Amino acid sequence: MNGLVKKYLPYGVVILLVYMLVPLIFISKSMQGFSTVAYYFVFPATAIVCAAMYCSKYGMDFLFTLIAPVVFIPSMLIYNGGFHLTNIILLVAYLISGIFGLFVGDIAFGDKRKKAEAEAEAEAEERLLAAKRRNEEFVSEKAAEAENVPAEPTVPSYDLDDDDDFDYSKYASTDKVTDESEIDDILNEFGSSKK
Repeated sequence: MNGLVKKYLPYGVVILLVYMLVPLIFISKSMQGFSTVAYYFVFPATAIVCAAMYCSKYGMDFLFTLIAPVVFIPSMLIYNGGFHLTNIILLVAYLISGIFGLFVGDIAFGDKRKKAEAEAEAEAEERLLAAKRRNEEFVSEKAAEAENVPAEPTVPSYDLDDDDDFDYSKYASTDKVTDESEIDDILNEFGSSKK
């Protein structure tokens, strides 16, 4: 509802100002004969122009056409003698003028609005497809990572030099050395073989 008020307000204010201020021009006795110009030409033209401008910006909205007749009611009560057949016919005429204005706006300016709406819709659809593609890529990457279980780490094989004269087989069966003197003997034996 708040969005409708924001859309309708500028056009409603223009219609209200025209419908309330233009009859003031025809209050003097010399201008009273020309008051029909306001009621039969200025007011319908205002309804048509405002409806066409509204339609060019927001599209067809038949609720908008009620603004002109509703705004005419206070003007009718103040300046035109209240509810009688001529004023009720004018209410209907302003409603028809608003509807006509909507169609004029749609025919004259609707192509630009429709083109802009189509471009915005295509851009939104492209963004949606790009997001969907990114999501699918992310899901497939995660599935690939889950399938590729890392292999067990292999123990590196040491390439022993040919000139190494330490006898590994002699001490390979020794799981545990309990005495420090044995370690010293092994190290001394290795050191003496190097010389």
